[in-house]
Amino acid sequence: MKTNRRQFIGGALGATALSGLASPMLGQNAPIRIGCITTLSGGYSLFGEAQALGMQMAIDEINANGGVGGSQLELVVRNDDIKPDVALAAARELQGEGVHIYAGVLASGVALALSGVMEELDSVFLNAASHGNNLTHEDFNKNYFRVTDYSAMRIWAAANLMADRYPDNTKWGAILPDAEIGRSTLEVFSARLPQEHQTLNGHGATIDEPVWTKFGSTDFRAPIARLMSQDIDGLFVGLGGADEVTFLQQAGQLGLTNKVGAIITSGSEFLTPIALKQRTPPNYWSGFHWYYGAYYGENPVATKVVDTYRAAGHGQHPDGFVGMGHTAIQAIAAGLEISGSTMAGDLVPALEGVTFETVKGPVELRAEDHQALCDVNYALIAGAENEDGWEVLEAAKVDGRPLAGEPSPGEEMSFG
Repeated sequence: MKTNRRQFIGGALGATALSGLASPMLGQNAPIRIGCITTLSGGYSLFGEAQALGMQMAIDEINANGGVGGSQLELVVRNDDIKPDVALAAARELQGEGVHIYAGVLASGVALALSGVMEELDSVFLNAASHGNNLTHEDFNKNYFRVTDYSAMRIWAAANLMADRYPDNTKWGAILPDAEIGRSTLEVFSARLPQEHQTLNGHGATIDEPVWTKFGSTDFRAPIARLMSQDIDGLFVGLGGADEVTFLQQAGQLGLTNKVGAIITSGSEFLTPIALKQRTPPNYWSGFHWYYGAYYGENPVATKVVDTYRAAGHGQHPDGFVGMGHTAIQAIAAGLEISGSTMAGDLVPALEGVTFETVKGPVELRAEDHQALCDVNYALIAGAENEDGWEVLEAAKVDGRPLAGEPSPGEEMSFG
């Protein structure tokens, strides 16, 4: 196996690949502690729990194969309660206990807060979910890396899918959280959907006035009424988590989901079909950080994660947050193997430009802006008369590299 600063191909993360480092920073008696900061309360807790589980699965696998450079890894988990100040307090607490590597986080606002203090804490943060465009553009910090796709990639892929699968649906509505992630996703969808329709179908498309909501909303009757009053035949839902489930449940009861001919979300994975089962809306596409069905049986890393997840009794369908938690730890292991050090000054340059095997195949952390170049996953899900109450009708595995845009750390993203 050839390993250098630009490439680390180690899907199995075996003892041969991760041993023999002659560094005083590794191979000591004390384990390398990794701080997992994620959301373990409220409507997004299932995602946070899955993220932490994926990290622990990767750590168990690495440790069983000898660790990294002779050192075992240890995960220390803290709840951010989806609040920036709580996340910052957790990071400072862990830094005081000697932790210099952090991973996880769901919300872009929380990720931005942590990103901003990593240099001060002499630490590195690998974000495993947040999609805000700003994090790798105008608010870029050199000690921050993102191991998953982001709004620019995922929502462009969504626009392409909708223009391709539903060429006659050209009048779209949108409902989004009034937060950075909502603004990021709307910005991309508004720019890319008309372009994709023009390219594929020879005509444009429009997005009506967006409807904004607050995180944690439980009553969507007024937003649904606004959407019902619009002349739309497609709906973009950027809510996520329990908010998306509640919205779609109420939208079905009030007739909105039958009014529109296509629904695409920024990414609640399996949460909506698990909750709604046979009441899952028709023509419902969910975004995924990783849809295991597109890789199982073909990708050895993905296959092992799925088999381990099932054998441990977690269920049959690991979601993408499991996969991205696993990927964050793989990235950390790759950086440690290259740098031989847990310190940010050594680990940051080791991670820049590294390529490593993951549940989605090879992923590169782009050197310029620390953005992961990887596949984008969507699935068309419908209610079904089976044990789950739902089924995946179609999976889309889109190469996200051409969708990532040019790196522009420190500058706003351009959609020209």
